[in-house]
Amino acid sequence: MWTRSVILPWILFIFIYRSVLCQELPKLNPLSLPESLSINSRARLLCVASSGDQPIDFQWLKDGVLLSYGKIEQLDEWTSSLTINPLSLEHIGNYTCKASNSFGTNYVTSPLFVTAPPRWVIEPTNLQIRAGKSAILHCSAEGSPKVKISWKRKSESQQNLVSVLSGDNFRVYENGSLLISNAQKSKSGTYECEAFNGIGSGLQKRIELIVFESPTVERIVDHVIVERGQTAYLSCLARGDPPLSFEWLRDHRSLSDRPGVSERISFSELPSLENTQFTIAIINAKPTDEGLYSCLARNEFGSDEKDVRLMLVERPKPPQFVEVADIWSSSVRIKWRPADNGNSPILSYTVEYWRNPGGHWNITVSSSSTTAILRGLKPFTTYSFHIWASNSVGDSDPSQQGQFTTAKEEPSATPVNVKVEDKGSKFVRISWEPPPQAEWNGELLGYYVGYKQKTSDLPYTFNTVEADETNSYHYMLRGLRPGTEYLITVRAFNEVGSGPSSEDILIRTHDKESLPHPTLLIQDIGSTFIQVKWNTVDEFKSSISGYTIHYRKNGNKWNEISIPDAYQHAYTLTNLDPAVPYQIYVTSHGYTGVSEPSEIATIRTSPEAIFQPTPPSSQVQPAAVDDVTQILYIVVPVAVATVIIVIVIVSACVYVYSKRPLPPLHTYGDLPASKNFSYMHTAPRQRDIPITISGNNVMRYGSPYSTVPLTRPEQEDDEPIYESVVGDTLRKIKERSFDDDFKISNATIV
Repeated sequence: MWTRSVILPWILFIFIYRSVLCQELPKLNPLSLPESLSINSRARLLCVASSGDQPIDFQWLKDGVLLSYGKIEQLDEWTSSLTINPLSLEHIGNYTCKASNSFGTNYVTSPLFVTAPPRWVIEPTNLQIRAGKSAILHCSAEGSPKVKISWKRKSESQQNLVSVLSGDNFRVYENGSLLISNAQKSKSGTYECEAFNGIGSGLQKRIELIVFESPTVERIVDHVIVERGQTAYLSCLARGDPPLSFEWLRDHRSLSDRPGVSERISFSELPSLENTQFTIAIINAKPTDEGLYSCLARNEFGSDEKDVRLMLVERPKPPQFVEVADIWSSSVRIKWRPADNGNSPILSYTVEYWRNPGGHWNITVSSSSTTAILRGLKPFTTYSFHIWASNSVGDSDPSQQGQFTTAKEEPSATPVNVKVEDKGSKFVRISWEPPPQAEWNGELLGYYVGYKQKTSDLPYTFNTVEADETNSYHYMLRGLRPGTEYLITVRAFNEVGSGPSSEDILIRTHDKESLPHPTLLIQDIGSTFIQVKWNTVDEFKSSISGYTIHYRKNGNKWNEISIPDAYQHAYTLTNLDPAVPYQIYVTSHGYTGVSEPSEIATIRTSPEAIFQPTPPSSQVQPAAVDDVTQILYIVVPVAVATVIIVIVIVSACVYVYSKRPLPPLHTYGDLPASKNFSYMHTAPRQRDIPITISGNNVMRYGSPYSTVPLTRPEQEDDEPIYESVVGDTLRKIKERSFDDDFKISNATIV
């Protein structure tokens, strides 16, 4: 009994284990597919289960969907087959065999591919289309692999078919159709569609595209208005495929069928590359000729017509009693009286006005107005004007021409390029240019230069600068406080008032005392050179790093020559024009800034040389002893003086060489002429200073108010300045037969 009780549970356990845990899913082999399948052939797919508990149920799917076609057979308990006969392109896809038993399901999938040559889905056909429309040439084919569609064309100018690419109004869609946008006659010709996929020879089809033009008529004008008794011309433009025929109708009847009219009507045609203009001319137009005319064009593709209306009226007469009623600075009111309207209501009046030079403008007012206001005019400007009337026929002749000048107005723009060029502890040099002349609104009388301390609540203090003919102004603002911030502005004014102020410029004067201005001396004058010399206050010499010579010829701008040596106090301006006045002044510069300018000297170069030649000898020959005495009397002092001068100069040169190093190269190097000096009329610093030279040569200092440029002549070498002075002095000693003394009030010639 015990043995049976033990054995029976074990038998039951083994039975449950085998029935539950040891049951096996179907195991499938890969699907068996034939190779190189083609369309209309037969395909058989085998699905074999290599293992799995029975019974096994088989199902077939294509692309995940249960099959509804083909022949499915259960060959045995382990095998199922799918037969497809005949094959088509629709049978291409992924086939799945599904095997199931009581424990579960298993799958196996494999693709099926079928090759097929191209075949037409939409075969191309000939097409006719109106010019300007879009043409679509359909061409579609299918096959396996996918069919590629290409197009070729042959036009009248081409002998062979050429490939059609995208662009030039061509576009090939993915389905193979060819779109021709805005087809013109040039797109007519033979087109070929080719379908190819590598299977077989492919497909080709040639078609003809005809782009035709049926007549299209355009009117040049809708209404033709002509004066009575004149010739009326009615024209239309027509285009289309030839041959084109033309005809004119009135009230739907041909004009050639109307008796009594043909002798006054002529017909003409004027062909061109794009269209044909056909015209009728009605001579001596009468009221009975008014009406609606139709221009008709025909060809084999159709016809088209347009209507043109003929009207007989007269132009109005020009307005009368035209006058200027009121004048302001930027506007004016004009009035007039209407005249005969020419049997057609006046539609409007047009006022045309202009200035020379300047341009033309016009305004149009309604027929109910007999006055007009011209706005947006320039102040203090002369305009001319006239008026004409308009009706449905056209415009009258212009009225009698009138003229007016607008009133003056204060300047409407600020001075331009306002800037601070130099500054010291107590002065600032300001420069600016006039506003654009179109914004003067009258004649400029001058400028207001305003300044005030930045922290001050007081209004600006303005200095007046008179206007002149120059295009660049400079003003020296003096009496400022050291180390103080100032706001500076400039405005232009005329007799009406002042214009807007320029944008404020913020400056700060130097904290340290400015350098004193040098004292200018004129040392020598020739026909092509001027030798200048200057002195400075000894106590400030240590603060000076160099000097700048400013010079100009009348009518030009200032030029500058930089002297970078603080110990050099003389310079010779060479290559000047003979008998021309030059203006010269000198400024010093150092770490505290630039000094005020020296006095401005106006020096005129001599025509040839300022020294008189040796007087001619007398006609009476003196005794020989007198000649020798006179020669010795002249030669010996001159020779002694020459030797003494040479010794002194050589000693000075040796002393200079021993006391300081040679100046750097380019002693005469010019700086860009970026600073022009000018002192305004309203605050003159000095009167013109006369310069008197013995020998009846009279020169004057020029006005310190104008500005002039001059280009400093280039030096042939880089020799130091004192060597040039020595050489130049020796040359003058040899050339002079006697010496003249020069006396100048504030500028001295030595």
